[in-house]
Amino acid sequence: MLGRTQLALLEDARPGEPLAAVIPLDDMAHERLKAIERFIRSIHRQHLPDARLTAAQRRRLSHMLRCLDGRDQKASHFEVATTLFGRRLVSAADWHDSAFRYQTHRLVRDGLRMVERGYRQLLRARRRRS
Repeated sequence: MLGRTQLALLEDARPGEPLAAVIPLDDMAHERLKAIERFIRSIHRQHLPDARLTAAQRRRLSHMLRCLDGRDQKASHFEVATTLFGRRLVSAADWHDSAFRYQTHRLVRDGLRMVERGYRQLLRARRRRS
């Protein structure tokens, strides 16, 4: 099964007993090792920050998910924007030309793209350019 991820849980595996991980040595090996390190640290309640996303990127992804949740609940873009940005900032009178309207549309659009095919890019570490 080249290029696919396999997860095998052994029948006799018991909580608290050692586990094993097999990592393909491909172009994603470094990212996989980092993920395993974060997993091990989380088991031992040690926080290892995930540096793949900036705080702004995390916030935007959170907004995208909230927009999609609103969409699933049949909320209008105006209702979603009001929830995200607050009633004080989002005005019904100015909604048609509002920057919040355009931003909400972009968040929904980009969220749908992420759900369709883009979520895998989250797994890849940002690489420094040489």
